[in-house]
Amino acid sequence: MKITIEIPDEEIKDAVLNVVAQQYYKNYSTDRRNVDRVVSECVRKVIYEDKERITDRIVSQASSHLKNVALKKMMEKMTED
Repeated sequence: MKITIEIPDEEIKDAVLNVVAQQYYKNYSTDRRNVDRVVSECVRKVIYEDKERITDRIVSQASSHLKNVALKKMMEKMTED
């Protein structure tokens, strides 16, 4: 007797990632604390090294949003009065 089961690669990947994530969050250990610390340091390093570009992008997006949304609302308010 032979049974063949086909499971898509995406389902296998999702299942493995779920198991790893559950084990990671279930078992608090020094390893997990070390991983969290290293990830935190890496994120901080990336942000501080590139903070000028990140700031410029945030300001650019905010000004674009203000131009698109706030200016329209301001014009509507001015025409109401």
